[in-house]
Amino acid sequence: MTKVNIDSFSINHNNSVVNQEDEYYVSLADKEFLDKNNFPRSSKDGGKVLAKAIRDKKSKHLNGGIIGHSYHLKISANKTLIDSRTLYSLKESKASYVDHICKSDKEFLEVSRDTFQKYINFLKTENTKWLDMAQDDIK
Repeated sequence: MTKVNIDSFSINHNNSVVNQEDEYYVSLADKEFLDKNNFPRSSKDGGKVLAKAIRDKKSKHLNGGIIGHSYHLKISANKTLIDSRTLYSLKESKASYVDHICKSDKEFLEVSRDTFQKYINFLKTENTKWLDMAQDDIK
């Protein structure tokens, strides 16, 4: 058995920067700033937030990405993703009377990292193909 001198090892903390803040994604029209990847973002949670990446939470999705992240998308009462291009146009009708009484207009649904990435790509590009792929994932 060989002895190992622990003092000879060093840890470089600069290579792995972990963002410990929650990330809030909004439509291009509602953006406060663009992040380093040009995604439209807001600095705080609010009514205009369409997608959230919450840190220090355990995701219920096994392939949800790095442990400690959970991803949430805003959906309407009839379980469809919000189209940011028509966000302020005519209101969607409720799916049913029960939905009208018991559910809010919009709530957040936890999704996989892959689905989340598709939706924020839609927010960035406004290409409806990304929205359609994300919607197919949550059905």
